[in-house]
Amino acid sequence: MKAIRQITILGSTGSIGESTLDVIARHPDRFQAFALTANKNVKKMLSQCQRFQPRYAVMLDMESAEQLTHATRAARIETEVLSGIESLEMVASL
Repeated sequence: MKAIRQITILGSTGSIGESTLDVIARHPDRFQAFALTANKNVKKMLSQCQRFQPRYAVMLDMESAEQLTHATRAARIETEVLSGIESLEMVASL
């Protein structure tokens, strides 16, 4: 049995990111969303966090990260919300 690959998606709210998440959804035995990143689309990121339960969600925009933090807490989603370019670099290197 192969290990499940942990995937980080840079730009998960864009069309390519959504297509990648579709592949993950169709192959849960092979892939898992580890980290999702976006610039400002809080609504779409929240939906993705609810569905895929990633370890991290990174918003480049600080205000959007604060909004997502409040929304994930209210929804009892355990995803850790981070912000800024340093956080993006961190999840990309993991």
